[in-house]
Amino acid sequence: MTAPGGIARPTGFLLLVLGLGLRLDSSWQGAAWLLILAGGAVAAAGLWTLGRAGLDAEPFVPRRAGE
Repeated sequence: MTAPGGIARPTGFLLLVLGLGLRLDSSWQGAAWLLILAGGAVAAAGLWTLGRAGLDAEPFVPRRAGE
């Protein structure tokens, strides 16, 4: 079973790291900011999805036999 937003969070992180790397080490400042903004949005969407799934789920408490 995969976590909700499971592909969005690492993808957003990758975009953020690439954007920050470009921002520091190149003259491609416009592309760097686009990657940073896109990475932040994708990562935030993944975290929001994960948080929403946690609100809808029942807490993990084993039930006793016979209940």
